[in-house]
Amino acid sequence: MIAAVPAMAQTVPATSDQAAANQSTTLPDQTGAEASQTDIVVTGIRRSIESSAAQKRDAAGILDAISSEDLGKFPDANVAESLQRIPGVAIDRSNGEGQSVTVRGLGPNFNTVLFNGRSFASDNYNRSFSFDLLPAELISGAQVYKSSQAPLQSGGIGATINLQTPKPLALKGFKGVFTGKANYEKNSDKFTPQLFGLLSDTFADGKLGLLGSVSYQRRKAAVTSITTDGYIPNTTVGPTNAPLFTNVYAPRNQNVGTTTDDRTRLGATLVAQYAPSDELTFTVDGLFNRFKSDSQTHALGSWFEPSSYTAAAIDGNRSITALTTNGNADFISSGAVRETKTYEAGFNAEWRPNDQVHMVFDATWSRAKNAGGGKSYFAVIGTPTSYSFTAAGDDDVPSTFGYNAGALTDPSRGKTHIAGINGNDVTEKVTEYRWNTDWKPGWGIIDTIRFGLNRTSRDKSNVPITSDPNVGCVYCGYSTSADASLLSPYTLNSLGASSGSVPTQFLTFDATKYFAFLNSASAAAALDRARNQPVGTTAALFAASNGYAVSRQPSNRVKEVVYASYADVDLDGDVAGLPWFINAGARYEYTELVSGGQQLLLTDLLPVPGDPTIYNGVYANNRVGVSVNSRSSYSNFLPNLNAKLSFTPKLQLRLAAYKTLTRPAIGDLAPSLSYDTLRPATLTASGGNPALKPYRATNYDASLEWYPTRTTTLSAAVFHKTIDDFIVQSFGEELFPIANAGNIPVGGLIVGANTAKFSVRRPRNAQSLKVKGLELNLVHTFDWLPGVLSGFGVQANATFVKTNREFDITQVGTSFAAEGIGNSQNATVFYEKYGISARMAYNRRERFLQTLAGGPGNEPVFVRNYGQFDGSVAVNVTPFAQVFLEGTNLFNAKYITTGRFDNQILTYQNFGPRYDAGVRFSF
Repeated sequence: MIAAVPAMAQTVPATSDQAAANQSTTLPDQTGAEASQTDIVVTGIRRSIESSAAQKRDAAGILDAISSEDLGKFPDANVAESLQRIPGVAIDRSNGEGQSVTVRGLGPNFNTVLFNGRSFASDNYNRSFSFDLLPAELISGAQVYKSSQAPLQSGGIGATINLQTPKPLALKGFKGVFTGKANYEKNSDKFTPQLFGLLSDTFADGKLGLLGSVSYQRRKAAVTSITTDGYIPNTTVGPTNAPLFTNVYAPRNQNVGTTTDDRTRLGATLVAQYAPSDELTFTVDGLFNRFKSDSQTHALGSWFEPSSYTAAAIDGNRSITALTTNGNADFISSGAVRETKTYEAGFNAEWRPNDQVHMVFDATWSRAKNAGGGKSYFAVIGTPTSYSFTAAGDDDVPSTFGYNAGALTDPSRGKTHIAGINGNDVTEKVTEYRWNTDWKPGWGIIDTIRFGLNRTSRDKSNVPITSDPNVGCVYCGYSTSADASLLSPYTLNSLGASSGSVPTQFLTFDATKYFAFLNSASAAAALDRARNQPVGTTAALFAASNGYAVSRQPSNRVKEVVYASYADVDLDGDVAGLPWFINAGARYEYTELVSGGQQLLLTDLLPVPGDPTIYNGVYANNRVGVSVNSRSSYSNFLPNLNAKLSFTPKLQLRLAAYKTLTRPAIGDLAPSLSYDTLRPATLTASGGNPALKPYRATNYDASLEWYPTRTTTLSAAVFHKTIDDFIVQSFGEELFPIANAGNIPVGGLIVGANTAKFSVRRPRNAQSLKVKGLELNLVHTFDWLPGVLSGFGVQANATFVKTNREFDITQVGTSFAAEGIGNSQNATVFYEKYGISARMAYNRRERFLQTLAGGPGNEPVFVRNYGQFDGSVAVNVTPFAQVFLEGTNLFNAKYITTGRFDNQILTYQNFGPRYDAGVRFSF
């Protein structure tokens, strides 16, 4: 029966020229020549491949694209996970779900993401775009502009990515889509619903169009993990008077636990279009999206204080491979909330008075706010015990073992320790106005002249909302007993590791009840007695700080306004009988920047009684921040040249030369300073730098492309980028005066009776670096095979990237190296025939440097090779109904980060596979 059901026919979507017109987003025309049409109606995967190939073939510059297989049906459940199938594109994940993209080895901050050609507000305190905010069903296509064109907004040294949504007048007539599916998470063993609906229709003889959509998605994921905060270099371990080793890399700690993440995404869109005549079209659109991620972690922490080692072993790299220490088993209860609401409203007027002139005015406003301030927490109850650690081998995970009998199971042994509430409110508002004109003068080889103006205003703030940081450590030191009724047994989910040994059963607690206990009069009096201080001292401190109630802390705000103008021209003709095309132009931008905020003024460091591993900070003005402000401006001239030579109608060569820029991350421009780690072995602070200049790049590309059929592409591209004024987060030693009322002895990081030495991390414009690479791409459908075999097809690509600034693991304290540079490979085998559509995809990203300096040791963080299989199968049961099954991370690949050396495992995460099953109706 299934074999007898034909694939449901759909209207062939607009080719590249038509799509650009229908979107009215003032992006550059994607064609240097007239786009070819097809008289054959195709659907599904083949239609998506054909549309993407047409956009790539006919584009003015170097471009790759993906298209929806049908209205409301994108190739993957997540937009970022579809983008990774494009050559040169890799993704970063959050709890196993694609969140941001890297293009040609350049991370999320180097890629400009547009929504229908418009700048869009983000909840990140940087410039990366969170793809997990938007449902994939809403997207009809995406273009990845790898070479620059003058009408494109600047900012993407890696690429400019444009996400498109459907418009009612382009759909012509009544269209409807409904999708309902159930999501199953293997690790959490939970089912959750996902729903999507879209309706579109035209009225008044096709002059008025309305489109609306609603999406609801929920996930209940569980991630089991082993984490280490970092390895501290040049460390002495063992007793001070009889050290075991000196100048070694010592692990800071090891935590093992499970994070459960309850994610909900609710979105709605509305688009209205009115075309009173063939020459004039008005579009008004709006979007609302609410995304909430509420995660909770229950973990067992084992702290490795260097001076408390009783035994240790090292390897040839002088990394600690085994140790035994006296300390505390920490029962950790923590939570994090990301709660973002995004709004967007836009107006577009498109005027075509004749065949020669096309003019567009576009205005948009968007706002995103992550209201996570004061909604996250971190709390610890500890038990004194000894324990041992063994580092990971080649194919296993680190181990912790040897805890005292009953230490992990006896609630009566629990001791009070850290407790605090934190979180940030991050808000961004973006307002953009654009006026663009295309003119076809008909002057010989001059095909099109374009010019326009653009103003983009970006206002981003970051407001920490926390409990008093000093109150958070009032009970530090395990001085008093915790209420035994707070603690209950916890069993760890499977780590999915082939070897390695960690406890799978330990105690945990409800953090809310723990905060109430610590705030009680009995707990405060017990602490006073334990520390031999007057009864009432702790209660008075809590009264002064209002207990664990949260309040606004010193914040930052950055306002950026970019004024831009551009002009470019399309030229075409023939040379020696071969058609050629040139797009040449330039963009001039002037940027104004105002940044401000508050910062605390540190006056002293006080030792914590009973806990030699931490200090309390003392701040001036009763913790009231001091205002700091800065103003700056800069301008840039960005020329570009794209050329194409067609050897045959199916074989063409592209060349491109252009200048691009990427502005500093918004958070890096904040002028304030924060104190991050106050420990005897680690004093760190971090701050911004409002004087940062943008990254500036000179780029050269070449691409050879062959299109033997509408659904076959074979291409190879090379690129070379020289990036100047590269910004790196580098550490420098800075001295801070302290009163030293606690009489901390001079030594280590206390370099004088009243002076402490901090390692301060700030962004700074450093040297230049070069990035070069090769992209290989193959797309082919086996239509020429007989019968059932003609339904097969393949998509495969590989990207190889190199830099002259690779990290040298032999050099400690390296201040400059390229992050994110790594090779990637993608392969998809699909089948589509007789109403059946199936796909199996493999995506692999090779080892790369994720962070130059991270964690307490300011050491590098690498991501190991990661490869993941995804699959789907769908069956058309009627011309209007389809059932489907989708699987992500089918073989449960593990995500692992390491330190300088590969056995320094920092993060081992088991996301687990997830599955979706459902039905889709289209009418």
